Order: sequence, then structure tokens, then C-alpha cells
Amino acid sequence: MNTDYELIDQKIEGLKDEMLELLSDWIKIPSVLDEAEPEYPYGKKAFDALDFILKKGREMGFKAKNVDNQAGHLEYGNGDGELYAVLGHVDVVPAGTGWTHGPFDGEISEGFVWGRGTSDDKGPTLAALYALKVIKELDLPPKNRLRIIMGTNEENGSKGIKHYMTKEEKPVEAVTPDAEFPVIFAEKGIINYQFNKTFSTQNGEAICTSLTGGFASNMVPSHAAIAIKTENQEAVRSIFHRFNPKNNTVLSLKTEDETVVIEAEGSSAHGSTPEKGINAISALIDLGSQMPFDPVFKAALIKLNEKIGYETNGKSLGVAGRDETSGPLTLNLGMIDFDGQNLQTTINIRYPIFYSDEMLTNQITQAMTPVLKTQNTPPTKPLFVSPDSDFIQTLSSIYEDVTGEPGTPFSIGGGTYARKVPLGVAYGAVFPGEPSVAHQPDERVAIESLVKTMKIYARLYYHWLFQ
Repeated sequence: MNTDYELIDQKIEGLKDEMLELLSDWIKIPSVLDEAEPEYPYGKKAFDALDFILKKGREMGFKAKNVDNQAGHLEYGNGDGELYAVLGHVDVVPAGTGWTHGPFDGEISEGFVWGRGTSDDKGPTLAALYALKVIKELDLPPKNRLRIIMGTNEENGSKGIKHYMTKEEKPVEAVTPDAEFPVIFAEKGIINYQFNKTFSTQNGEAICTSLTGGFASNMVPSHAAIAIKTENQEAVRSIFHRFNPKNNTVLSLKTEDETVVIEAEGSSAHGSTPEKGINAISALIDLGSQMPFDPVFKAALIKLNEKIGYETNGKSLGVAGRDETSGPLTLNLGMIDFDGQNLQTTINIRYPIFYSDEMLTNQITQAMTPVLKTQNTPPTKPLFVSPDSDFIQTLSSIYEDVTGEPGTPFSIGGGTYARKVPLGVAYGAVFPGEPSVAHQPDERVAIESLVKTMKIYARLYYHWLFQ
């Protein structure tokens, strides 16, 4: 074994407790997207999380730079050498419900650090930073430079890192610890669709005054609620009691004056794997399509139920399919919002790398016309790096050296910062066999896994900087 590697591993074990304490403090900053302020494009908390880690990195002896409060980096190495990078993010999705550990307490117990961001992506990003701290302490002369680059808007469009890349030098190679090990060579394309309609009036035996659910398009919604105003509450109750959702959603009903409120409880999952969750919105759309609502409003719910419903593969929309490289298309019904007048429903689609997003959009638009108007976000194009490339082979070899397990590269449906650079891939930080807890209640990271991630990344830095 390389004697420097032995020293690296010893230093990592010695810094473990310091790293855990810092991660706990970082988790306590609830860096969820908030309303923009003049100085803070994604809200004050996202800035606070970035500012916190840049200050800590500066204290470690790294060069720190904040790029317009949208992203920043910590740098080490030879200013005349080539630039390599790790891409992480400091923002997190909303906590949601169902936690047994405080989502922003940073609790360390049972061999884990608990809280929103421990797995996605503060924990892995901090492990990557401490790996660089260890490399710096070797006091060897680096040939190249390395940056830990951190964005503040990954969960809601990655605008921060896009802005950063317009202002700063792009790395020749980069990895992001925002997915899974061993190494990911392909990522599906990502696109959101919104289905909209405005209702000037409702004329029915029952009036829907609100229908809400979901926190983000890339999360399976665990909760949804519908409020129905009616003088014939027994008819609504009768439909409710006869209804059986086609998933395992749990429904409850309560009465508030002339309004019946029905709530649905499912379970969350990452939007790239919607089949692993229980979609609460799907159940309420199905139930709502059976209520005695205004015919025009009811037609919108029927269309959503028929074309999306409980499906996670896009079959009824006519877009189901797969390729051998990246697997099947997935669909997540992520959000719905109706205020009594304006209805907006949002789905998140991850499409195979050889799909055409233009054809996808055309098909979905035609499927929802004329009942609902379709709009879409600009697509995030798929990523592909040849698994036979030197880059992928090096990453696989390092993983195998540390873990003793096969480093076979694979593809995912998730989207990472790797797409924002000329040559980048996702590299960790969830290990094979570990549960996927990103975007879920009781998000956590195993302390043992953080240590292994540090060891893997330290070896990668050694390769980039010294070899």
C-alpha cells in the first residue's frame, strides 16, 4: 500500500470527530429555498449555509471565494496547474413531515448524523472538504489545483451553479458526491411540466375551495388535502367511504362548518424513484374525480386521473419507454395547488438519454389538450461519459482500492451538478446496500460511510494533484 495512503487514512480517523461536530452545526442552518432578497437570490438561509462553510474553509487555510451569494469555492494547490473540482450544494429540500429526529437539530446518535442535508448534500460535501484538508496537511508540492465548489440552488433549478460557471474557470475534470457509489457514467434527462387552468366560477352540488399537496417537483408528496364546500355533506361522505385508493394512501375526513376536509397521507421518496413512494396527490385526484363538482372542474381532475393517476412510468401519457444505457422513463406527480380559481399541477419526468425532449413535450401537450394548458421548464439534457474512458476507469479503481468491492459504473435517473461542467460525473456518496434517504423523513448519513467517502476522495485528490 502507498505509505502516503496509510498516513491519509490515519489523519482521516483523527479528524472524524471534528468533521462530525462541524456537520452538526451546518445541518442546523435550514437552507431551504426562500423568497429572494436584493442580496440573497435564494433567500437568507441559503446564503448563511454558504457563508458558514466558506468561513470554515478559510480557517482551514484554503482560498475562499463567494460568487455573488449564488455559489462559492474553496481552493488549494498550484495556481499554474490544471483545475479539478468537486461540486456540492448547500441547499436542502423542505423538511416535510414524519420525522422522529429533528430535521434541523444535527443530532449525532446510533452511528448516524440525522437531519435534512446529511445525505443530500452537506454531509458528502463536508467529507470531500475534510479529505482535502488531509491532503493539504501532507505538505507535498501539488502540480495542479483543486476546488470544492458549492451552489445554493441545486434543489430548485441549479441556477446558482449556472451563474458560477459564467463567472469562473471550468475544471478539466470534476466529480460530485451527490448520488451513489461506485461511479455514475450516465444521468437521464430531466424536465418539469405544469398543467394549468383557471376557473371563473364553479356550479355544482359540491364546490372545491382548495386542493393542495407536495413541496417540490422532485419529491413524492407524502401529504395532500382537499376542501369541499357543500350543503349535502352526506353525499360527499358516502363517496369518501366507498372510495379505495389504488395505492396505500391513508385518508381521513373532518367537517368544518359547511366544508368537508379530506386529507391523504402517503410516504415520500426522491423524484427520480417515484415508485418507492406512496403519492398522496394521486389518491386525492382519483377521489376528487368522483365528487359532484362543477363539470368543467371535474373534467380537469378526470383528465389528470386518466393521463397520470398513480402511474410512475408515463404510460397513459403515451411517453413510457426505456433504453439499454439508462433504463426506463419515470414520472413523479410532485405538486398540486388549487385556490378555488387557479389550478396548477406539476410533474417531474426523468427520460432516457436517447429520448428526444422535443417529441416528449409534443406528446404530453397533445395528451392534455384541450382540458389543461401545458407548460414546461427548459430540459436538463442527459449526461453520458464513456465507461471505458480513463476518467471513469480511474474512479472505479480508487473505489475498489478503498472498499474491496467492484467499482462497476452505472446510470441513474437523478440529476446532479456533473452536467454543469465539460467533463463531470457523480461519484458517491451513498454506498451499495445503503437505503436511499434523500428527500425523506429521518434523512441521515452513517458516520462509517462519511469516513469511507473521505478516504476515497483523498485518494482521488492525490491522483489529481500529485501524480
